[in-house]
Amino acid sequence: MSINESTPQAAPPKGLGVTALERGLRLLMALRKDEGQKLSDLARTTQLDKATASRLLRSLMRYSFAVKDADERYRLGPATAVLEATGDTTQGIAAVVQPVIDRIAKESGETASFFVRHGDLRLCVALAAGHHAVGHVLKVGDVLPTERGAGGRVLRLYEGGRPAGGPDVVQTSLGEREPELAAVAAPVFDARGKLLGALSLSGTSTRYSSAEYLQGMQARIASAAGEIESLFAPR
Repeated sequence: MSINESTPQAAPPKGLGVTALERGLRLLMALRKDEGQKLSDLARTTQLDKATASRLLRSLMRYSFAVKDADERYRLGPATAVLEATGDTTQGIAAVVQPVIDRIAKESGETASFFVRHGDLRLCVALAAGHHAVGHVLKVGDVLPTERGAGGRVLRLYEGGRPAGGPDVVQTSLGEREPELAAVAAPVFDARGKLLGALSLSGTSTRYSSAEYLQGMQARIASAAGEIESLFAPR
């Protein structure tokens, strides 16, 4: 049993092959981050009929590569950040934090993850699954809100950087997004005090409701965040 927050992924329709992939890539390349485009505009730009463009856009949206706003305009989605160049800051951070995430997931049994801010959302860029029979299921590329949850709160509270003269506060959430989902999260800063992202351990509210267990998770996430920060310190 698991608490699954991953972006739903349906099996692709039968008959979709290389041609459909090429059409989807044409649409992806036509999308922009900063300005939305109507379906008719995208169909005209990519030389696709509107029905085909609409179907392919739904597939891109299912995997968070495209989003549609209230004005029915399409733009690039947050999952595109996962495919950016290896030298990109986000990818570099993910590579650095992954060994620590792997270790704390193994030691705690809980799902360990690292989120960065992506517009009004948070994007999972590194992940290690826990080994409890009941746990939190995520995948790299998943996007979650920032207004709820421990990780989201970290990204909102510390978006201005490390607070002067104050300790880094571990955030805790119990049942904020799902009744049986709980998490602890800590901010990770670079040597200049800039917020790099939120490190999190997530599992079930049943386990985290134990004061002793929760304190152990809070101490573990704070220690791991400090360990990651030391990796970004000048040498």
